[in-house]
Amino acid sequence: MSSYELTARIRAFALDEAGFDLAGFSRVELPGPHAEALDRWVGEGMAGTMAWLERDPARRSDPRASLPSARSVISLAVNYGHPDDPRPEQPAGRVAKYAYGSDYHAVIEKRLKRLERFVREAGGPGTEARSYVDTGPVLEKAFAREAGLGFFGKNTNLITKRFGSWVFLASLLTNLELEADAPHAGSCGTCTLCIDACPTGALLGDYRLDARRCISYLTIESKDDTPDDLKAGVGEWLFGCDICQDVCPYNRRSPVTRHEELYPRRRAGTWVELDPLEAIPDQDGFAKVFQGSPLRRAKLSGMRRNAAVVRGNLEAAR
Repeated sequence: MSSYELTARIRAFALDEAGFDLAGFSRVELPGPHAEALDRWVGEGMAGTMAWLERDPARRSDPRASLPSARSVISLAVNYGHPDDPRPEQPAGRVAKYAYGSDYHAVIEKRLKRLERFVREAGGPGTEARSYVDTGPVLEKAFAREAGLGFFGKNTNLITKRFGSWVFLASLLTNLELEADAPHAGSCGTCTLCIDACPTGALLGDYRLDARRCISYLTIESKDDTPDDLKAGVGEWLFGCDICQDVCPYNRRSPVTRHEELYPRRRAGTWVELDPLEAIPDQDGFAKVFQGSPLRRAKLSGMRRNAAVVRGNLEAAR
């Protein structure tokens, strides 16, 4: 079987059988500027307290540190776009769209395992494959761009032609020599809607994000109290933020996800009422209430902190 035929078979299986919405292929060698940009960003302190981004940065730009035999990277995307639920009558905080339904790690890992098995079978004896969804040392956005899935937006998200930026990314490394796709050549042009809309000034205008000022970082990754000068900017966001995506023109006509596990009714949805959240007595109770939801990442302590900020902003707006 030729490399063209093998690549076509894997692409078809990824889209038609494994359940991915986009699939692209690239070489394992990543152009230097991608790694340099990460090193510079971390060196400037913009990763905040996300210390894992500082560990072994060379490994992130070279997948061969994880799979020495790797020759190709398969980049994959799953659409998670969905309309918002109606606002409840009781005081509530808003949830980022990616966290409406079931934890995407679990949803995508099942698809990745199916694709891994197929790649090994299609490639024959000696074929190796290793996959990651967000948690592995792979620059997923950079490889997705090289594989033609989308381009870097000024909001620092990967923007695809069909789904906008409402996509989860995953990567599969393999020692197979597959046919590479052309890198995506799109751009934001002169548009600055996301930069202008960010209420905390996290988007710097040069395709960089200062995580220390990002609402998603403040409400999920950070374990510290929200800085006083940023509380008003957090607004009603309880977990994550979609402002820079909501205003993006590429997202205006993106289709609703076909993956029912990601629908709001499966887990938290768009809004979480503050009174029941604040009444949860302990971490064990919180883990049970939000079992299978991405909201568990912030833990009860983080959600109580966020709820206090949201409640304060709601009261100030009266």
